[in-house]
Amino acid sequence: MHNGSRLIEPVHLIVLTGGPCSGKSSSLAYLTERLSDHGFMVFVVPETATLISNNGIDRRKMNSMSQVIMYEEAILDMQLSFEETYARAVSRIFPERKKVMLLDRGVMDIKAFIPKDAFKEMLKRKGLKEVNLRDRYLGVVHLVTAAEGAREYYTGENNGARIETPEEAIRIDRSIRESWLGHPHFKIIDNRTDFEGKIRRTFTAISQLLGIPAPSAVKERFIVRDVKYDQLPAHQVISVEQVFLRTKNRDEEIRIRKRGQEDSSLYFLTRTRKTPFPVNEEELIDEQQYVNLKKLIDPKTEILVKERICFLWNGQHFELDIYRGRHEGLAMLGVEPVDDGETSVHIPPFISVERNITKNPRYGERSIAGQKRGSAA
Repeated sequence: MHNGSRLIEPVHLIVLTGGPCSGKSSSLAYLTERLSDHGFMVFVVPETATLISNNGIDRRKMNSMSQVIMYEEAILDMQLSFEETYARAVSRIFPERKKVMLLDRGVMDIKAFIPKDAFKEMLKRKGLKEVNLRDRYLGVVHLVTAAEGAREYYTGENNGARIETPEEAIRIDRSIRESWLGHPHFKIIDNRTDFEGKIRRTFTAISQLLGIPAPSAVKERFIVRDVKYDQLPAHQVISVEQVFLRTKNRDEEIRIRKRGQEDSSLYFLTRTRKTPFPVNEEELIDEQQYVNLKKLIDPKTEILVKERICFLWNGQHFELDIYRGRHEGLAMLGVEPVDDGETSVHIPPFISVERNITKNPRYGERSIAGQKRGSAA
């Protein structure tokens, strides 16, 4: 959700999600202070489920799935209302200030708690599309439950609504991760460090979304030789069209892209500034803006078309890009490495790769857009 006017600072919505006892609530004070230090007004939207559970609608008293579905539908209605009301209010009251809304969970979390068919039917009744709900946020940061990797810290003391055992928490956590698959900016923060380190990594992930210069792990990328598609775990398939625009500034790259899924598309404009740490600024645009900007394509490039398959494996988020058109047959696998300096990327057994091309500039998206098929080999 971004305001299209360049005269009004947009309201950036960022979701903090994760399984029970993942550290979301404990992170908010630190994140609020650090983001404020960088000139942002920070607004926190509390978890809707906790609000209504603490005020009488207790999930522990529900003994049928139909009750749970109605409960989750109430959460959906309230969550959307909270988000729209907060965003509209702060945009009007503080139009020229830099603003970020940190949401303790987002609407896609609901998908993890009810049958998939029930979730689809719920959206159908309300005239909503899953892709629009999922991608309405600037970014999604998933904090893994302490039950997975730091079980000695798993507790319900700071949340009276928590009723899950550690095993249930792990199952819920993984289901929530799957619910957000396909989001363009999805980051998983695990428990490989102590909690202080976990919070710092969360801040770094959010900084990258907001254009705050910060070092980040470089996404590992590989040329793919073969994929056993029948062995893919739960995944989302996104169609992507990317266009690089003309720019007079050598230190700036401007691109627009169309992301489509289930007969629905969203459009993005991204500016990347080359500083000691590359800084991205991204905003949602409408279809007409996309069509108009597309006319400004850099004449040295062509439109890139690809299919992106997003999936989770071994606790990491993978993106498999399969190129179409002039680059038919080219496929790349991308994954953000675990930033503990020790853990290496393990390629899923159902994917065969030829070589690591992480540091090969010929395989950058803009380079590929300007190449004839096969010239990057």
